[in-house]
Amino acid sequence: MGAGSGRLMAALFDGKTINLEEIARWNSAPVEADGHMHWDVHQMFGEIKSAIGKAYAKYGKAIVSAAVDTWGVDYGLLDKNSKLVNLPYIYRDARTNGTMDEVFAKLPKAEVYGATGIQFMFFNTIFQMQAELKKAEALKKAESFLMMPDLINWMLTGVKANERTNASTTQLYNPVKKTWAFDIIKKLGLPERIFSQPFAEAGSSVGELLPEIKKELGIEKLDIVATASHDTASAIAGVPSKTSPCSYINSGTWSLAGMELKNPIINEASLKENFTNEVGVEGTIRFLKNITGMWLFQKSRESWSKAGLEHSYAEVDAMADAAPAFGLHFDPDCPDFAMPANMVSAIEKHCLERFGKAPKGVGVLARAIKESMALKYAHVFKVLEKLTGFNHDAVSIVGGGSKDLSLNQMAADAMQKTVYAGPTECTSLGNVIMQLKAAGDISSLEEGRKIISASVEPKVFEPNKNAASKWADALENFQKNVLR
Repeated sequence: MGAGSGRLMAALFDGKTINLEEIARWNSAPVEADGHMHWDVHQMFGEIKSAIGKAYAKYGKAIVSAAVDTWGVDYGLLDKNSKLVNLPYIYRDARTNGTMDEVFAKLPKAEVYGATGIQFMFFNTIFQMQAELKKAEALKKAESFLMMPDLINWMLTGVKANERTNASTTQLYNPVKKTWAFDIIKKLGLPERIFSQPFAEAGSSVGELLPEIKKELGIEKLDIVATASHDTASAIAGVPSKTSPCSYINSGTWSLAGMELKNPIINEASLKENFTNEVGVEGTIRFLKNITGMWLFQKSRESWSKAGLEHSYAEVDAMADAAPAFGLHFDPDCPDFAMPANMVSAIEKHCLERFGKAPKGVGVLARAIKESMALKYAHVFKVLEKLTGFNHDAVSIVGGGSKDLSLNQMAADAMQKTVYAGPTECTSLGNVIMQLKAAGDISSLEEGRKIISASVEPKVFEPNKNAASKWADALENFQKNVLR
C-alpha cells in the first residue's frame, strides 16, 4: 500500500525463483473531514478484501499467506470497544504545523534523538501525537495505537500487534532498548496505555483471517503474516546487495539513501546530519537519510499538465537528455517543495530568489531536477561513509525510480560509483521473502536475498571517468553554495 494507491501482488515461488503478478490495483484517495485530510481506511479495506477475493478466484488453495506493507508514521487509534476513534490522518496534513517547536519546548532535541535515533521530519508520528494532545478528545477515548499496516492486519485477523520496522518510524521507539521510548512518551504527556500491544516480528504469523471474512470471500484458510511492514524495510530486504554492509538508494516518491547496519549509530555527528536509525528485518538497522525523490517529477508533471503541456515520462526524459548539462542546481529537500500548489512555479521562484535565474522549459527543469538529485545522492553518501566508516565502490538503486536510466547514470557519475539498478519491485520481493520465512521455506534474510538475486538481473551503470572532474566541480559548488 502506497500513499496514493494500493496493489495486491501474487508471488509464485518454484523453490528457486520468485515471479510476481499484479492481481489488483486501486486508488487510495484522501478524504476531508473537519478541515483535515484523512485516509479512508474503510474504502482501503474494502479494496483489500476484493483483491483477496480475486486472488482466490484465480489461485484458490494454492495461496499460502498474505502480508501487508505500507508507508510509515501514520496510525489509527482504537477505543475500548475496538472502534476507530477517527479516520487516520494523512502525514502531510497541516495539523503538524508548529508541533516540532512545541515538542522541543517539552524535550530537548538531543534527548529525543538520543532515545530514538530518528531523523527529524515535520510529519513524524511524535509530532502528529503532539497535534493529538492539542485537541485531546481522541487520546482520551483511545485504548490502542496501531500503525497503518497493523491496523489493516487487525481488521483482517482481530489481532492487535505493532510490527517493529514500522513502529521504529514513529520517533517514539528506542532501537537500542528495542521497545517503545517510554521516557519520551511520558514527558510528552501521551497515555502509556495505548502502547501496550505486543510487537510482531517480520517473518512471523499474525493470525488467521477472521471467520466472517472467510465466509464473505468463500475462503477456507488464509494466514496473515507480519512482513517488514514499513515499505522501505521491505524494499531494503529486497535489495540483492553487491556490498557488505548493504548500500542502497530506494528510489520512489522519496529516495532513501543508506546502509544496512548491525547496530544503530546515535551520536552528535549523526544528529547534526539528521540521519535516521530505522529497524530492518532480523534486528538490522536501516541507517539512512530521506531525500526528496520522484515527488519533484510527479508534481512537476501535474503542473505542466494544468498548463496544457501533456508529456509522458519518456518524453520528459528525452527533453532532459537534450538539455544542456550542469545548469542550475538546487536542494531537492528545500521546504519550498514540500507541498506547493504548483511545483514548477515553486522551483522557478526558489531558484530566482536564491541564484538570480530560473530553469525555464520542461527539458531544462527536468535536467535540473535530475542533476540536483544525483548531487544530493553524492553528498549524502560522502556523509554516510564518514559516519559509518564504510566506503563502497558500488550502490544498489531499487524501486520505481530505478527505471530512470539517465538518473541512474547521473547518480553513478556524481558518486563515481557503480550503480546496480533494480529490482523495481523490491518492496514486493522483500515482503514475499518474509512470508517464505514464516512458512518455513527459508530460514534467513540472506537466503531470501539469494532467491531474489536468482529472480532478477539488475542493470549496471559504470561511472564515466571522463566526466569525473566536471561532476566533482559541480558537487563542490553544490555543497558550498546550494546546501549552505
